Formats: sequence, C-alpha cells, structure tokens
Amino acid sequence: MTDTGFVKAQSDNLPKIDVFMMSTFFASNPDFTSAEIKGVKATRSGRESYGDSAIGYVQVKREGDICIVKARITPEHNVRQKCYTVTATCNEAEETVMSVLCEDCAAHKGGCKHAIAFLAWLHRRSEDPPSTSVDCYWKKSKLSSVGTSLKFIKAKDICNATKTQPNPASTQTSQESFFSIVKTYSKEVGDTENQLMKYYKEPSNSEKLSIHYLVSMYNAE
Repeated sequence: MTDTGFVKAQSDNLPKIDVFMMSTFFASNPDFTSAEIKGVKATRSGRESYGDSAIGYVQVKREGDICIVKARITPEHNVRQKCYTVTATCNEAEETVMSVLCEDCAAHKGGCKHAIAFLAWLHRRSEDPPSTSVDCYWKKSKLSSVGTSLKFIKAKDICNATKTQPNPASTQTSQESFFSIVKTYSKEVGDTENQLMKYYKEPSNSEKLSIHYLVSMYNAE
C-alpha cells in the first residue's frame, strides 16, 4: 500500500526533471560536490543499467507546487537486503529540485549514490518519448528478484534431465566424440604430446571424488 496522501506513480503523473534541474541541484548541494561522491562515482551511480532495474514501488504526492516522489531502491551489492527508501522533492512551478534523500543507507547524510540513481531515474522518465499507453511504476524492482533463497541443491537435482536412449542400430564408435576417439588412440600408441592431447589431463584420484566429476560421469553413462 502507498503511504498516506501518496498515489501510485505512473508515466503520466511524475514530475518533469530536466538536465538543467539536475545539474543545478548537484552543483549547489554540498553533499554532492565532495571529492568522495563527485566524478566517476556519481557517473556510475546515475547509469541507466542500475537505476532502471533497482528502483520500484514509486509513489507520488503533490501539495500545491511541491511534488514529492518516494521509491524503494535495491542495494547494488546486496540484492537480498531490505530495499532503501529514497525521496525526491521538487518545486514544479520554479522547476527546481529541492532535495533528494536516502533514508536507510549508512552514507545517506553525505549524499549517497542511491539518491543520485533515483534523481537520474526521474530524469530518464522525463525524457521518455510520449506513448499512448500508461506505464505504472508501483511494482517490484527487477534487481530485487535476482538470486534465490535456496540454501543448497542435491546432486540428483543437478542431473535430473531425461537421458536419451542410444540408437540400437548405431555402433559404439559412432556414439563417441571425436576427442574421445583421439584420446583412446593416443593412449594406445603412447602419443600423449600431440596437439589435441595437450588439452587433456587425466583426473587424479582426489578429483574423481568431486561432485562435478561424479555428476559428469553419471550423465555420460
């Protein structure tokens, strides 16, 4: 549910944030002009590949000329962690960005990258070409769906694919790969230094006990 007084954000009710409003805000705000946050870090934070996949559950509230946009943003390096809340406030009549705040991350008091990513996202939505359809932004972010809560997987689940039955009319030789034939022949004649055999290494006894080797041999049978 949206917060009190807010409505779900859509492509037709977001405030317009142009490049001049963005640059003016960053240049005049001391939180975003320090050596720690400006330059490469700011550019990386505002990149499209992160913001568009990390931001979700966007909501809007208007009080006269003041527009408040709130969203949840997924941390880039810990997608399973609770999403951070970011809030942008702008004056639509004066076309100025008043503040952009991240309420949850450790660096929020010094102007964090999540605030930059959110403002850059609002700017990109303002630059989107007009469309006959309305996009709703009250939805879960793509980045928060990455990963799984599965703690482990059994070996039998790795190789549960249906095995193909060999053609009875085929010979054993025709079922073998070209490299298998070369490997067998090279071992028989004692030629283990040819061009192909240098890419083959006989697994050691300890390697034959690994899950990877056992599953590979099971699938090969």
